Amino acid sequence: MKVSYETIEIFLREEVATLTSASLVSINSNTVLVGADRVVDSADLVMLLLSAEEFASDQLGVVFDWKSDSAMSEARSTMRNIGTLAHHLSDLQTV
Repeated sequence: MKVSYETIEIFLREEVATLTSASLVSINSNTVLVGADRVVDSADLVMLLLSAEEFASDQLGVVFDWKSDSAMSEARSTMRNIGTLAHHLSDLQTV
């Protein structure tokens, strides 16, 4: 069964809130993960991506490879913000 985009986004928002000690209401789909004004430092981003990798495997039944050359690109990354990452994970289910 396909996991909804909303469920994936909530998972990511909760992870970011936990990593940054920010309130969950302050974290949304536009919360920046890579580039200027990001809310996570590099160590927290790695922790988030490891959690997302595990979530993708356990909950979505897919492989999430976050180590590509463009992954950290501010312009091209699927990890620019929570929304782009959630959409990427959701789209992996249809591949």
